[in-house]
Amino acid sequence: MRLERIENKRLRDEKVLREAEERVERVLKNKAIFDAKSEAWKEQQRKERLAKQESGIYDIDKGDSELFTYWLPYESDDEFGTEFELKHMSWSVEKFTLDLAQCTVGLESFIGDKTLFSCSGTIVEFAEGTGYIVTSASLIRCPDKDEIVGEPKINVWLPNGHTLEGSVLNVDLYYNFCLIKVPCDFNLPSRSFSTDIGFFNFYENRARDVVAIGRMCEPWTFKVASGKLIPKRSRFDCDELLVSSCKISKRGVGGPLMGLDGNMIGMNFYDKKETPFLPSCIVLKCLQHFRSFGKVVRPLHGLRVKTLYEAELSVLEEKMQHGLSEMSGVIVEKLEESFAELSEIKVGDIITHLDGRPFSNAAELGGMLLDTCGKLMQDRQKLNLSDDCNQTSPVMSLKFHVRTCRGQKSKFTTETININKFSPSRLDRWPLPRPIIVRQYAHGKVVDVRRYITASDV
Repeated sequence: MRLERIENKRLRDEKVLREAEERVERVLKNKAIFDAKSEAWKEQQRKERLAKQESGIYDIDKGDSELFTYWLPYESDDEFGTEFELKHMSWSVEKFTLDLAQCTVGLESFIGDKTLFSCSGTIVEFAEGTGYIVTSASLIRCPDKDEIVGEPKINVWLPNGHTLEGSVLNVDLYYNFCLIKVPCDFNLPSRSFSTDIGFFNFYENRARDVVAIGRMCEPWTFKVASGKLIPKRSRFDCDELLVSSCKISKRGVGGPLMGLDGNMIGMNFYDKKETPFLPSCIVLKCLQHFRSFGKVVRPLHGLRVKTLYEAELSVLEEKMQHGLSEMSGVIVEKLEESFAELSEIKVGDIITHLDGRPFSNAAELGGMLLDTCGKLMQDRQKLNLSDDCNQTSPVMSLKFHVRTCRGQKSKFTTETININKFSPSRLDRWPLPRPIIVRQYAHGKVVDVRRYITASDV
C-alpha cells in the first residue's frame, strides 16, 4: 500500500510538471506570435511612410517642419503595455484590473467628419439614465491650435463594443480635466476615485506598484501597463501632478491609474518617458466644485512649490543642517513677481501647514486649498453674494506654517497671504505636442490624412 501511494504521488507530480511545461510553451508561443505581428506592423508602417515621402503631394500644417525629420505615427497602440503585462502579479490584481476595465471607456471627438482626438475615460457615476465620464480636456482641444473646439461630437466606446454619443458638461483647463455626460437606456458600471491620500505619502513608503488602464476605440480592446510611483515631480506646469513609470500611449490619456488593492488613485496624462497623473484627491475636489459651482475655484496665491522629498540631495542636506528632521511638506521654488514684494515667504522656505493643518506633499496642499475655496464659495452663496471672487480687497486669508532658512539661521513662523483673485479655469496648462498633419491629394482632392510626431517629441 505504501509503495502504491508513493507511485501515485510520483505520477501526480509528473502530471503537474508536464502541465506546467505545456502552459509555459503555450505562453512562449503566444508571445512569439504577438512579437512577430508587432514587428510586421511596425515594418508596414515604416514602408508606408517611406512610400508617402517618395511619391505623393503633401500639405504640411506645421511651420517649417522638414521632410527629412524622422516621423512617427502621432497615435500608435504598440506603446501601451503587452498582453502579458500583469502575469508576474497575483490573480487578484488581474481581477481588480478587469473590474475597473468595465468602467473604462474609449473616447473620440469630432468636428464634422474630422477626428480631433482619441483617448480614454472612466465612468464615475450613473444616475437617472445618464453616465458621467472623467477624462482629459485634450479630448476637446484643437490638435494644431491652443484652442477649445465648440460643440464637438463625442463618441463613447463602451466595454461591450456599443457606441454612445456624449457631450461636454464641465471643463477645467488649469488641471486639463473635463467631465463628459452620456445618456444611456441601460445601466453603466461606475467607479469612484479613492479618498486615500496616504497612498501618496512617499515619506512613509516609496515602493508603490500601480497599473494604468486605457481603452481603444477601434478595436475597442482595453490596454494595461504596470509600473511604480516615482518620487519626483512632472515636468508639466502643475504642482499637484505626480508621476508613475507606466508606459502608455496617447490613447491612454484620461484613463485611470489603479493601485494593487483595486483603488483608483489618479487620472493619467502622457509624456515622453513617464506618465504624469492627477491624484484622486484633486479629481474628487474638482468634481465637487463642478457639482456645486459649475467650475473649479483656486486661490491665486503666487507660490510655486514642489514636494520636499523631490528636492536634490544637496538641498535636503542643507535643510537638515538647519535642523530639518522630516521630509514632509513643500519647498518654495518660485514666487510670482506680483506677490514677491508683498509676502514674507521666500524661495527655499519650507511650508508644512495650512491654517494649522499639516500636509505631506504638493498634491495634498492643492486639495486643502480647493477645500478652503469651496467653503468660501458656499458661504458666499448662503449670503447671496456674487460668484465672482476677484475683488480689489481680500476675500480670504491663507495662514502658512513656514520654516525659514536665512543664512545660518532657521526658525518657524506663521505667514499670511491675503487672496483677492482666483486662478482662471481657462488657463491652458500643458497641451500635448502638436502633430505634423500630412495630406495626400489625387486630382485635387484629399485622399488620405495622417498625423505624425517627430522622434524628438517622443
